[in-house]
Amino acid sequence: MRSLKRIIPISIIILAALTSATIINKKEDQNKQYQYFENPMKCSGCHWDRFDRWNTSQHSKGFTGDFFQAQYFDMVLPSMGFDDKVAKANEDCIGCHSPSAFLSGDRLPERSLETDNHWNRGDGNKTRADRGIFCDFCHTLDRFRNDPAFNHDYISHATEEVDAKRADLEFAWSPYHESQTTEMFEDANICATCHNELNPYDVWVKATEHEYQESVYPSRGILCQTCHMQPMAGKPAKMGFQRKLNHDHWFGGGFAEFVEGAAGVYFQNEFEQVPAGEEIDFSIMVKALATGHNFPTGSVEERDVWLHVSLNNAKGEEVLHIPVPLNPSDPNDKYFITSNEKIAYPNHSELSEAIERDGLTEGDRIYHSVFLDSKGEYTYAQWFCVEEIENRLRPLEERMENYTLRIPENLPDGQYTLIAVLYYRRMPDPHADFLKLERRPVIEVSRDVRGLTVH
Repeated sequence: MRSLKRIIPISIIILAALTSATIINKKEDQNKQYQYFENPMKCSGCHWDRFDRWNTSQHSKGFTGDFFQAQYFDMVLPSMGFDDKVAKANEDCIGCHSPSAFLSGDRLPERSLETDNHWNRGDGNKTRADRGIFCDFCHTLDRFRNDPAFNHDYISHATEEVDAKRADLEFAWSPYHESQTTEMFEDANICATCHNELNPYDVWVKATEHEYQESVYPSRGILCQTCHMQPMAGKPAKMGFQRKLNHDHWFGGGFAEFVEGAAGVYFQNEFEQVPAGEEIDFSIMVKALATGHNFPTGSVEERDVWLHVSLNNAKGEEVLHIPVPLNPSDPNDKYFITSNEKIAYPNHSELSEAIERDGLTEGDRIYHSVFLDSKGEYTYAQWFCVEEIENRLRPLEERMENYTLRIPENLPDGQYTLIAVLYYRRMPDPHADFLKLERRPVIEVSRDVRGLTVH
C-alpha cells in the first residue's frame, strides 16, 4: 500500500508537468494575425487621453518614423547578403519596431507612403505594421523568455477574440473587454525586451535596461516607468473612477523635457584679471544628474552629447573656441573629440562611402558610443558592429575635463566670459543629410559661465 501511495502522487505530478508543458507551448504559439490586435483608434473611444499621448510618442512612430524607414529599407535590407550573420537582420528590426508585423510573420512589411517624426503626427488610425509599438500589443503581453529580457523575446496571448487587457491597475473594469491586473507592468522587463539588444556579432548595441540595473535606482525603487510613464492622477478611462495614481503614455526619451538638465556642467575655478598672453589652466565638472541609465542611451551610435567651451566678449560673441586637449595615453581618446573627417560609414565600410563623422566644431569633448565594423571602421550600422568603444556618462557620474587657455596677445582689454555648454542631439547632421532626413534639433542640456577681465 505504501508503494502504491507513492506511485499515485508521482503519476499525478508527471501528468501535471505534461499538462503544464502543453499550456506553456500553447502560450508560446506566436502565429498571430494582424487582426488579432485592436486598431489603436478603437482604444481611443474610452482611453482618449492615453491614446492622444501615445499618438505623439516615438512608440507610435516605431515603424513609420522617417529614420527607421530610411535605415531599414535603404541600409538594412540591401546589406543582408553581405554576411550570413546578418541574413535575418530584418527580423530583429521588425521584432521591436513593428511587433504585430513580426508576430504575424510579416517580416518584410511594405514601405510606408508617409513617414513621421517628432514634429508631425497622424490620426492614429493604424491597422498593420504602421502601428509600431501600440496599445493592444503591450496590453496583451503574457511574459518574456529571458530575465532580463532582450531581443523582442516577448510572448503574446493575443487571439482572434477580444482578449483580456492587462495592466497594473487594480479593480479595473471595461464594458468592452476583460481586465487583468499583473505586476509585469511594474517591472523593467517590459522595457528590456526591446531596449536590450544583442546583435549578430554578440555586441550589446542597446543595453538601456542593463545600464539601469547597474545604477543605484533599482535599490531606490525607481523604475523605468517612474520617469518614462510619469505617475499622474485622474481617470485611466472615461467611464473609470478617479485614481490617485495611473500613468502617462507619452514615454518620453531624447526630447527637451527629458534632456534639459539631465546633466550639469560646473567650472571648478574662479577667474579675475588675466594679462594678455598669459596661459591659464582650468577644469569643468560634467555630472550626470537625472538619468537612470547612461547618458546618452538608446540608439547610441546616433546619440551625441558634447561639451563646447569658449571665450566670449561683452556682447556675447564667441571670440575664441577652446578645444579639449588630446590625451596621448588613451588611444581611444581620438573618438571622443569632435572631428569632421570623412571616416563614418552609414553601412558596412565595404558597402557605402564615408561621410563626415560629427558635423560639429572640431575639438569639443563628445560623449557617445563608437561602433566599429569588421574592418575596424566607424559605422552607424549597429547590425554590423563587432566592437563598441564608448565614454558615455554613467548615472550620477562626475567627470572632470581639463583645459588650457592662452589669452591671445592681441586680445583687447575688457570684460569677457568663459562659457561651457553641454549639448545633445539625436542624430549627427551628416548622417541625416545622407539619409535625406530633417536635421534633428540641438538641445542645450546645461551651461555655466565665469567672468574674466583681460588687461
